[in-house]
Amino acid sequence: MAKGKIAIYDKAMHVKVHDIELGIRDTTDPDAGQPNPIEIRYTQEFEVVVHKTVGQKPITQCTIPDGVWTVNMKFNVLKGANGEISEKLKAIKNAKAGPKKLYTALFPEGLCTYIVRKEITQPSGTDDYYHTVELTLLEANGGD
Repeated sequence: MAKGKIAIYDKAMHVKVHDIELGIRDTTDPDAGQPNPIEIRYTQEFEVVVHKTVGQKPITQCTIPDGVWTVNMKFNVLKGANGEISEKLKAIKNAKAGPKKLYTALFPEGLCTYIVRKEITQPSGTDDYYHTVELTLLEANGGD
């Protein structure tokens, strides 16, 4: 790491989304750091079928016992060098669907995912220094 940049390994695992690493703070220029996500939501849905019966309680059956994971992630991207758009934001803007690995505290071994959706919001009055990124990722499952 360059001088002045620190990794906060003792507080939180760095989140890595398709080769884009977050969780780095720059002590010489705090506005240029790349904090970990504000929020990560993990969902996994299963397929449960309800069979209606006559005169008794419906019968339920799980037809897909191991669903794929959906990950919704929200994080801020701060300014780049010399006040330009950061390299992280450029990387997110240019990121392809994948599949590539996502590394988080819940999946430290990595979860192979596709980027399904990217949303980049630039709040008013921030002079291009601040963007909020929301990513939706879906677990890549080739059936093996």
